[in-house]
Amino acid sequence: MKVQILNKKEAAILRAGRELFWKYGFRKVTVDEICKAAGVSKMTFYRYFSDKATLAKKIFDNEVEKSMEQFRKIMQSGISVPEKMKHILQMKSESVKNISGDFIRDFYSDNESGLKAHIEQKTASSWETILDVYRQAQLRGEFRKDMKPEILLYISQKVTDLFNDPYLTILCGGPAGVIMELARLFTFGISPEPSAPENQ
Repeated sequence: MKVQILNKKEAAILRAGRELFWKYGFRKVTVDEICKAAGVSKMTFYRYFSDKATLAKKIFDNEVEKSMEQFRKIMQSGISVPEKMKHILQMKSESVKNISGDFIRDFYSDNESGLKAHIEQKTASSWETILDVYRQAQLRGEFRKDMKPEILLYISQKVTDLFNDPYLTILCGGPAGVIMELARLFTFGISPEPSAPENQ
């Protein structure tokens, strides 16, 4: 992924917008409040962003792109498949914390500024990339040939509610334990884990 060099003022607006959107959601935050938090004038804001929705889309895109870059690095690394699944689930757990619920709810309920359509398009594009990476893992023999990558992707989107489930957290000895158990379940099902080869 090409690294984009941002002007200091543009970077300050993005940081301030993210902080405020994450705390209060999209609707409640004004351009004036973003400018004040970023230490810039409204004229400077409009030099980089045509409106608040354009800024919100850019912030959302940045979060998605960071996650996708991290996902690719995990999948291309030389670690074992169980470790890959553990890292992917950890990343998923972090992304739940990283993206504000209010921000996402505002995105999905907004039909005027194109936010809902934007998030749906970006999500669909990300899913295609993830499926392609999973298919490449199948070709390398890391995943079963008869596995449907679409099912793995769909289920992995649904497990986010389990990360902070109180009963499951107690049962597994904490959030890290939940991630480990889910990673094992994804990787081995209910079969015993294969023994490490003897040396050795």
